[in-house]
Amino acid sequence: MIRVGIIMYFSKEYKGGINYLKNLLYASHSEAPVYIHYTFFVPSDLDQDIIDAFLPYAQVIKTNVLKRKSMPWYIDKVSDKLFKKNLLLINLLKKYKIEIVSHSNFFSRFGKLKIVSWIPDFQLYHFPDLWSASERNWMINLNKKVVKYSDRIILSSNDSLKDYIKFASEDISKVKVMQFVSQPSSLSEAEFIATQKRIQSKYQIEGDFLYLPNQFWSHKNHMVVFKAINLLKNRGLNPLLVTTGHMVDYRGNDGNIKMIRDFIEVNDLSKNILLLGLIPYAEVLVLMKTCTALINPSLFEGWSSTVEEAKSIGKKILVSDIPIHREQDPETGIYFDPRNESALADIIENVLSQVENKVSNNFLTDGEVQNNLATRTKLFAQKYHQIITELYNER
Repeated sequence: MIRVGIIMYFSKEYKGGINYLKNLLYASHSEAPVYIHYTFFVPSDLDQDIIDAFLPYAQVIKTNVLKRKSMPWYIDKVSDKLFKKNLLLINLLKKYKIEIVSHSNFFSRFGKLKIVSWIPDFQLYHFPDLWSASERNWMINLNKKVVKYSDRIILSSNDSLKDYIKFASEDISKVKVMQFVSQPSSLSEAEFIATQKRIQSKYQIEGDFLYLPNQFWSHKNHMVVFKAINLLKNRGLNPLLVTTGHMVDYRGNDGNIKMIRDFIEVNDLSKNILLLGLIPYAEVLVLMKTCTALINPSLFEGWSSTVEEAKSIGKKILVSDIPIHREQDPETGIYFDPRNESALADIIENVLSQVENKVSNNFLTDGEVQNNLATRTKLFAQKYHQIITELYNER
């Protein structure tokens, strides 16, 4: 038995991280590796719905050591600063006989413990101006720790590997590229219909709509889509764009949010652009499946969850023409210049026209979508199992 521990250090608002880990454990579980046991350490005050999402795949341990501003949390922070070790977390890991810590930005050592770290992307080096000086320094130092203390480093794309070699070229032998796969959470037919009705009533969404489910960070580039919607309105059309995602930029760059709200108000787009903020994942899933098309206009991604979800459900997606999206290669994708709202407006108008004229919106059959998802999930799981097994054997 290989005992793998995952520590939830990040905020629950980081939906991308939570979904990544859920997809990772789902994939691993789907391959039935009876020799790997997962223990997920979470803050004691974590929402139960998040815990429930992991219970089918891992033992979940709630602890005050991870609860922000609790006494154990402070003690562990002090021990890390004074002794370069998270002593309380170490004791917890020892208690549950953890042999490998994965995806946790945890660098303390004891015994034969092995550490697997994940670097989501190197956005910092491409868009440094989006970060405050303190946030830049914190992220640079974190990446240095990952490189120095990890036994394996997982990157989500070959595009990220190029960045790693350029910005953190030390010990390339540690690095493994593992392209993650998003799973469409299952809802029963009754749950789906009930959720769809709730969405229609709750948000007043009727008819055809486009869906943009990205966090509202500056590099996510929402404005190009909003400008395209405004152009379409000026052409006499009445498109509906639904957006969801945490409307805060954790880097303190909330001027982007104000700019977005001001643009909508000045151009009278409140009925064309809905800002729903954070919503339950069941609602996200239904919006994805019932929208006319998904949109990801991002200027930078490590490996886009939105694109992966489009691939996993066979949904048409309009995607910015950037290297990572080309690497992800969605068969349902239509590419656009992320800085050209006029070209995007033309694409959206064409997509809406096809719907109006009842032109088929399907790129793939249901069978093709399911087979593609099963193949990608299997490769994802096998790659991770290989990493874990090799590390264990090196102990």
